[in-house]
Amino acid sequence: MRILIFAVGKIKDRMLKEKVDEYFGRLGKGIEVLVREVPDGKAGAAAAVKKQEAERILSLIPERDFVAALDERGKEMDSLEFAGFLTNLISRGRNLVMIIGGAYGLDESVRKRADLVMALSRLTFSHELARLILAEQIFRGFSIIKRTPYHH
Repeated sequence: MRILIFAVGKIKDRMLKEKVDEYFGRLGKGIEVLVREVPDGKAGAAAAVKKQEAERILSLIPERDFVAALDERGKEMDSLEFAGFLTNLISRGRNLVMIIGGAYGLDESVRKRADLVMALSRLTFSHELARLILAEQIFRGFSIIKRTPYHH
């Protein structure tokens, strides 16, 4: 399975980036995670910035992949449900695109394109922290699928 993460902005904190890379590095064979950093929008007003970021993101999404946009108003899952979600995609032969918005969140056009709008939490996180939480949950999901002891 391939997971492609589109994230607006860069991780500036070296320790956070190392931890994200560590989780993805521990996934093992058969699971490829690629992170593509999308530049922050520079248009000015929040709506214009989100629109600019959305245009960049939407132009990069592979047609056939399942798209999950992260938004605090989206569907919440616990870790077991997330592992089931990943298992379902694997069984259907689908790759996954996950989208993390910038400082102002996601434009409605990205939410509409998504096959699923999901929440990591009802809390709002910085894009850097959202990436770390997502990386840990991806690792946890695959540890549940593989029945390794990490989740317990």
